[in-house]
Amino acid sequence: MNTVRAELLKLATLPALALTVALTWAVTTLIALVARDGPDPIPMARAGFLVLGVLAATSEYDGGQIHTTLLCTPRRARLQLTRTLVLTLAAVPVAAVTVLIAGSGDPVYLVLTTVLAAAVGTLLRHALAAVVVVLGYYYVLGPFVRDRVDDSLWLPAGWTVAAVLAATVTVVRRDA
Repeated sequence: MNTVRAELLKLATLPALALTVALTWAVTTLIALVARDGPDPIPMARAGFLVLGVLAATSEYDGGQIHTTLLCTPRRARLQLTRTLVLTLAAVPVAAVTVLIAGSGDPVYLVLTTVLAAAVGTLLRHALAAVVVVLGYYYVLGPFVRDRVDDSLWLPAGWTVAAVLAATVTVVRRDA
């Protein structure tokens, strides 16, 4: 339980995460108000959730705080799964408010997007690289591939679970 509290405290005290949520809500509100009959604001809001996931996962690697975290919580698999759980729980209300603001969308999809981005951030350990990968996939490669592949292969929950498992195995096996 201490690990859950510690991870929640880390998420709650990161200024970049609060700023990302605020900007996501502001852009979603602006698009929803300006373009009432225009484009759906959720695809743009999704970028905020991708950045949120990456920042949540990579923030400890920037200043070396990961070393302290691993000293306090030596069971790395449990730590990684706890971090994923805490991020999921923190992303739920953010996604629900975003969907309410937009008037459309699926909060579960936004939460899965956040967790998937966090897994990529954990794998890469660098915020910029992870943001480039997830934004490039979601906005460039994804639409290109999705038009040419059977829809049954696009299982957001399945891909998210696979990414979380890959991140967990990587955290367990590599040096901090």
